[in-house]
Amino acid sequence: MGLLDASCGDAREAKLRYLLLKTVTFLLLTICLVSPVSAKYSLEEAETHITVDTRGVVHVEESVSYAFDGKYIDVHREIKALPGESIENVEAHFSDKECELLIEPIQDGYRLIGVLPDPTPKRLTFHISYDCYGVVKVHRDVSELNYKLWGDEWEKPLKKFKGSVMLPVNNESEIRYWIHPVDYTREVNVKNDVILVRTDEIPTTQWYEIRAVFPRIASPNPDLVQVDNAAGLEKILATESEYQKKGLILEDLYSATVLFALLVLAFPLFIYYLYGREPEIDYKTISKKEISADSKPAVVNAVMKGNMGIPTIDGFTATIMDLTNRGYISFRNLKPEEKDSPDIQEPGSSDFMIELPGNEKDPQTSRVSTELEDFEEDVLSLLKAHASEGKISWKKFEKELQNGQDSYKFLIAWSKKVQAYTGFDKFFQFTGNVYMYWFARLVLIASIVYYILITGFFPSKAFPLTSKIFVLTASIGIYGFIMTKYSNAFVTVFGRWTPEGSLYYKRWSNFKKYVTDLSALKEHPPESIEVWDSYLIYAVSLGVAKEMLQNISQIVPPEQIKKSRFHPISCNYYNQSGYEHGNAFSSSYQGGDGDRGASNIKSGFEENSGTE
Repeated sequence: MGLLDASCGDAREAKLRYLLLKTVTFLLLTICLVSPVSAKYSLEEAETHITVDTRGVVHVEESVSYAFDGKYIDVHREIKALPGESIENVEAHFSDKECELLIEPIQDGYRLIGVLPDPTPKRLTFHISYDCYGVVKVHRDVSELNYKLWGDEWEKPLKKFKGSVMLPVNNESEIRYWIHPVDYTREVNVKNDVILVRTDEIPTTQWYEIRAVFPRIASPNPDLVQVDNAAGLEKILATESEYQKKGLILEDLYSATVLFALLVLAFPLFIYYLYGREPEIDYKTISKKEISADSKPAVVNAVMKGNMGIPTIDGFTATIMDLTNRGYISFRNLKPEEKDSPDIQEPGSSDFMIELPGNEKDPQTSRVSTELEDFEEDVLSLLKAHASEGKISWKKFEKELQNGQDSYKFLIAWSKKVQAYTGFDKFFQFTGNVYMYWFARLVLIASIVYYILITGFFPSKAFPLTSKIFVLTASIGIYGFIMTKYSNAFVTVFGRWTPEGSLYYKRWSNFKKYVTDLSALKEHPPESIEVWDSYLIYAVSLGVAKEMLQNISQIVPPEQIKKSRFHPISCNYYNQSGYEHGNAFSSSYQGGDGDRGASNIKSGFEENSGTE
């Protein structure tokens, strides 16, 4: 229905100016705040060299190379010992001699701060060395070193890493080692008593560690190493074997995830091939002028313009016109005294009167209301309920429908009755869309469960391949969510018209083209004004009433149009200056070109129909 929009241009303009001012202010503040912190840095390279002496004391030499773009004040590192360990003999220096070094003791370690000169150097290498006590664990059968060569505290990715571990052994055959996670390792080898490693880029907040086992240190000093009198090798081997098995399982799971993602992508194509392709129908015998005499205008609207058999507001309007054409109600122009009423006439608008006969029988057609379907009787009853003394103006009826909550409920209930009567399943096959909907739900649920299980059994820090599985799983889950949430948007993709529905759709599409094509109407005009009236009703159902009324005004002589039951509507195209003036009917009820009220009620039908 047409809604009356109050003029609010000044308010909108003021609001736009206010929003523009806020936006400009925000951008200026952003520029001011970002400028000082727009500097960037990167971690170009790092090295860690570890030497374990015969007593088990671990000497560490680290270097981190920075690349700066902009002004920086300082760089800092924190070196902390784990429980049972201690750090001593900390030393540091920078590749740039102008940097000032500060070393501060903190709980369990040290903070090293390098104050940078001005201007900030483009490249800088931070060298640190220290001794660790208690890092080596001496078991009853072997000695063990478990050390993080690169920590997880870094906020930038490291482009490349190089490390070495020198152990107190005679030859490489006495060493066993494992790298965690192995995914970043580019090269690893053992030369005599040294393990050498190189890596590709290590991501942000990702650690990289080595575990090495070598012969037991004789007479271990508890002040220098951790002493464990239990056998350790068997437990270490079991732990590393489990880690490797998990890595292999994860690789299989990744392959399976990729295959499942391909299945998810291929399944819609399969469904479309089976259920989405339209049947081959011979349309050559369908006439553009042909309409079915028993086709209800509301049903035509529900099938052609509605949502899964739910009509739009055009279907409601067409039903009123159909009642007029069948003689249950009538339209007439307003009388002079009726035009003076402020309730029914608005300045600059056109209006007409709806009249209802005093009995149920139509004097022209001898039909009775029992021939009406339930949704048609509802419309007739609605008109009677709003009519005073058997009549009501179109504008007044429109206003009452807009302002009444009961009217809104009526339209929702009415649309459901039309949907039930339409039996949309006979026109359209939903099998493919149903399959796709349940497949998408299954995919969504499976993705959530799979994500939780992977997270629990394969932490991404220890198994970087997990992150790739997360991305795939999240993508599949989002796909499942979209296909489930917006399944109705894909109805025409995975569903298809039945042979009957395809013919029905093509027939009314042809009719729509016919009534909107002026040249076709001139070449093959309807035989009588009664046929014009029937065509106009279905033009309303299809949302092309304005176009057809404009064509009528150029084809049908004015003296003939006066015989039309819809003369109060169509006469505006003769008495006014044409299309842009419109008329009471068209401006109030066109869902596509009418005002926002029609669109709002149309949305109400769809949102409250029980469909998604």
